[in-house]
Amino acid sequence: MKASSLLTILFAACLATAGCSSEPAPSCQGPTVSHPDGKCTAYYYQTDYGSGGATTQALVSCRVDQGETGGNVVAIHDLAHGIGLRWLDAHTLEVAVPDQIRLENQRARDTYSGYALKYVYRSLRPDEPAFAGCGLSD
Repeated sequence: MKASSLLTILFAACLATAGCSSEPAPSCQGPTVSHPDGKCTAYYYQTDYGSGGATTQALVSCRVDQGETGGNVVAIHDLAHGIGLRWLDAHTLEVAVPDQIRLENQRARDTYSGYALKYVYRSLRPDEPAFAGCGLSD
């Protein structure tokens, strides 16, 4: 994902949570998982904007048509857990999220410059590494 795209997403989250300040918000990134053919990657990040503004968000980035494109997969306004990510095949990303947590901006599929991706969701289990998040907590 281009740095400008990531900054746009982060700034939008900052405005949505009214957590903008001159100090950088504490954040961390979970592990990056690579697409079976190396064409796409996915990861989650967590940011604490303070005053109740917290986001855990999964993103995907793909190299298509001699460029890089991507976007948001799902967001959670909570830092208690991360998001498990695993490529099932070249066009399907499995997204594991905690039970009973309200999901924001949940996508089922995207197409990036003609390259179609599908997102399938399942419950994130307590024994999975992503369950603990990447280092921030509420």
